[in-house]
Amino acid sequence: MSDGTEVDSELEPDFFVDRSSISLNTAAEYNIINAAGPAVEIGDAVYDSPELREMAVEDVEEAIDTLSGEDTFQDIVDNCPTNTPLAYNDIDYLTRHLPTATLQKVQDLANHTPFEEELILLLAYVNSQNSLIGHSDDTLEYYLQQRDDLSRDIAREDSLTQSLERQFFSLLLLASALLEELSIEIVQNEVFREEARLGCTEDQVKEMGHAQRLNLLSDIQMLSGGAKGHFKHIKDIRNNLAHDIRKRTALEGINSQDEIVEKIETMDRCVSIFLSLSGKSIVKPVSKNSPERYIEKLQTEAIKDTFETWKREKEDKSNILSKESHIDVERLLWEVGSKSGGRFDICYGVDFSQHDDEEIDDLLMEFINEAESAFFDRIDANANESNLDRFDFAVMLLLCGGCGYSRTADLLDTQEKYIKRKENVLAWRASSFEKELVKDIPGPVDAIWPEESSTDSLEQQIELSLPKETFDTLTERADGDNSSVEQVIYDLIDQG
Repeated sequence: MSDGTEVDSELEPDFFVDRSSISLNTAAEYNIINAAGPAVEIGDAVYDSPELREMAVEDVEEAIDTLSGEDTFQDIVDNCPTNTPLAYNDIDYLTRHLPTATLQKVQDLANHTPFEEELILLLAYVNSQNSLIGHSDDTLEYYLQQRDDLSRDIAREDSLTQSLERQFFSLLLLASALLEELSIEIVQNEVFREEARLGCTEDQVKEMGHAQRLNLLSDIQMLSGGAKGHFKHIKDIRNNLAHDIRKRTALEGINSQDEIVEKIETMDRCVSIFLSLSGKSIVKPVSKNSPERYIEKLQTEAIKDTFETWKREKEDKSNILSKESHIDVERLLWEVGSKSGGRFDICYGVDFSQHDDEEIDDLLMEFINEAESAFFDRIDANANESNLDRFDFAVMLLLCGGCGYSRTADLLDTQEKYIKRKENVLAWRASSFEKELVKDIPGPVDAIWPEESSTDSLEQQIELSLPKETFDTLTERADGDNSSVEQVIYDLIDQG
């Protein structure tokens, strides 16, 4: 533990969610600057106008607040896309994306506010981005904090105390809320990809029960049967304890610290699956399994930027590395995820036959450690910039990296069949941004039929694919005709 407390390893939960591998959304921003009069800065662009220049900064801030409260402006916000690839000009992309009626609303607002059309549209996009974050991200931060606190306290206590019971119940409610919020995000992203920007569809997803969303994700083969069982187990515990105060007071069905640890692990596994399906934890698998050219390109960029940072902030250390003839800093490459005991496996840029100075080696490892963080940040930024959503972006890179369907499904906590379907849409959803990253985006090559080695008989396959009542009816008819279920189906087909 971070506070140095010794723990019983048998009671320390084996967590699935790694805090360092999660990507949390950051709020989009605009700034009001005052150069030759007030102007609004969004990203790299600065917007001003004669009307703005005549106003005070406080008046511009008030005008933006007033604009944000208008129903017409909110309609524009609701119709903005959920991502804007940097491969396109923002305004071009937004105007092509939005319906004509929405663009007319932008023009109407421009006629009676001090803001021009482009600024109104980008302010709406900023609001749209910020409306998408804050719920699951905030809950996730709180969940991780509570999870770690409970794990630490379990290790400190000799027995199951009332304090541990209360902490566990609190974590259980928090995990349930987090899973609900993540399931809404995943269903909206996946099932209603193009329609998610329409308010009616968003409401439809939110009004679904959690069990309905799980069933839907299971039906489209995004969620495996085993994973669905874990979710149901956590939900059942939560419902039993939340709806019966006597059970909650006694923490019924949980009799020891070992059982609490087991439940925490299951809880954490469920959160981990949804973080993967929502695209929040794709950086680590992508960093190790993407195409070599992609990994080398991003590592090279990370090395260059890290070295430039060292020149500014750690000049003495950068000078030491520069003077080492056996180290070619700008050409350094390392094996991702190879860090062990603070040491990285450096595969290029160091002549190890000349390298035997322990202090220089420690300095080199410190440098690579910072470069690897910068490398992860680049993958995260690419996933955000992509015209694909984060999950699809990961599928593309893993398939391009040669992982295959089964390995890709394992890395992303989904099913192989689902990855095969994903492959069908990657190329036409990808923009020039993705195509420049990987060159050749995978597409289906051969037909994929059910395994010939399947041991299920035709009758067993029919039983699995039909509702029980329908199969029972077919069985009764087959018995009456002294034939088989398969023959009954063939007869019905012949009869139309």
